Amino acid sequence: MRSVLSELERQKRLVVVEEFSLDVPKTKVLVAKLSDLTLREVLILTEDIDENLRLAARNLYRVEACDVRNLDPVKLIKFEKVLITVSAVKKLEEMLV
Repeated sequence: MRSVLSELERQKRLVVVEEFSLDVPKTKVLVAKLSDLTLREVLILTEDIDENLRLAARNLYRVEACDVRNLDPVKLIKFEKVLITVSAVKKLEEMLV
């Protein structure tokens, strides 16, 4: 898992943001947020899954929302980019020590 994350960082495929959530479970809102970040095919990785985010992402092709506990290496390499929150990075660090 560590080597996959390192490789994603080396390839500039890892995007770290302070926070990523949705107020409403609308796909249109998620698409707008992702286009602001110029992301199309993306795995959104958060510490705990936000239900609004999960519901909005399930309607999009090549976009998936996942929490740290359900992460596996295949999901990481499946997407063009990985959008990860700071709290998820901290949780991953704890799990990988």
